[in-house]
Amino acid sequence: MSQRLEITNFGPVRRASIEIRPALILIGQQASGKSTVAKLIYFFKSLSAEFFSRYYQSSGEGVEMAQDLIIPIREKFYDFFGSTYHLPDFEIVYHYDDNRYLTLSLTAKKKINAHFSDTFFTKKDFQELRGYKKMLLQLKTDLANMDNVAKKVALDERHLNYLHQLADKINALFCNEHNDSLFILAGRNATIGYSETFENMLQQSIQKSIEEQGHRAFETKEQTIDETLMLSFMQRVVKMRQAFINLGNFEGMITHANGRLKPRLKLAYKLIREVLRGQYSNSEFGERIVHPGQGYVYLKNASSGQQESIRILQDAFLSIYQGNKLLRIVEEPEAHLFPEAQMSTIQLLVLMLNCAPSGHLILTTHSPYTLTIVNNLIYAAKVGAQHPEQASSVIQKELWLPLEKVSAYILQDGEASDIIDADLGEIKAELIDSISNVINQQYDQLLQLDDSDGTED
Repeated sequence: MSQRLEITNFGPVRRASIEIRPALILIGQQASGKSTVAKLIYFFKSLSAEFFSRYYQSSGEGVEMAQDLIIPIREKFYDFFGSTYHLPDFEIVYHYDDNRYLTLSLTAKKKINAHFSDTFFTKKDFQELRGYKKMLLQLKTDLANMDNVAKKVALDERHLNYLHQLADKINALFCNEHNDSLFILAGRNATIGYSETFENMLQQSIQKSIEEQGHRAFETKEQTIDETLMLSFMQRVVKMRQAFINLGNFEGMITHANGRLKPRLKLAYKLIREVLRGQYSNSEFGERIVHPGQGYVYLKNASSGQQESIRILQDAFLSIYQGNKLLRIVEEPEAHLFPEAQMSTIQLLVLMLNCAPSGHLILTTHSPYTLTIVNNLIYAAKVGAQHPEQASSVIQKELWLPLEKVSAYILQDGEASDIIDADLGEIKAELIDSISNVINQQYDQLLQLDDSDGTED
């Protein structure tokens, strides 16, 4: 079963039921609820890590539902979305699988009530968790009392092994297959052009603001999810920039990749060059876009499209190179890009998804071009099943996107509508064409009024 998010009366969304397949496309006008849906998905998918952290650091062996789960979920929700004191009643249900779901709603005092389904945890689950935690506590005590270096190393290895087993168990309970999650916000070009000193100051300022919000009274808490996500993104960008220096930029990574990976990286690099219309380089002199035979421009002086897209492109390439199990949520991947560059960007993100051992790619967009591009990749998979060589000559097989891996919704008037046409096996064409129809109708009306050809009625 695919995971599913159900929303009733939260933010701009009055009613929505969103199936979360490996590729999820959310389209709609500004302030229609796309980001609300995306951020809620990110919230629920991050809860396994929250539970692991709280439970591992607790002093007891058994799971304390209130202290290890309910209270941390409540606090995280307030930190992400702010106080619920002023909100109308709502209900948010996240289905992790057929048997496990978590419901969030408001109490009479307007505080978050978190309720796990009765089948979410079994008695055996609690016994297994207790067993891992008991061994970890014992090993922690043994390590503190051990002076023999060789035995201490052996105990460290056992401790790490049980730590992994505990994490695997918790991830399985929350159906979490990701070890690399990133939310790429709109406005990501904020990571371009600042000096390292200013960037460090900005990160410290955001961190301080988040910590201060965490200590505020419930009624006065403000939403900090954008700051939290931007801080995580900025921290990732620092690592990405250094990785490109250490590994020799795109070309260096391709050179050092194994034989199986090289064709995928070469395809990714081809798509990246189509977007940048140049070659990215990072060194001790800074980030630059090089135009062979024409010199270079520093990234901070590059076009808005290059600045807005570079972090998406870098992250996708590194994800393919590293082979992580990923969750990527990307807001407005089309921002500031010409339609051809939009196509290459979406194709690169789908390539990243297809190369991942397991993963989810969630895109929020205003652009009907995005739907058209995805439709072509869906259709390529369909035609490719019958004519693989011919279809691959049009769109490379690595970019195909089978329909069963895709869900797509339009958010409008407070509701989310499924826009997959199951009969045709594609995203509904009338949605893609609707805005063009409006524009064409206006043109036709003006054409009827135009008497510039000299004729008279």
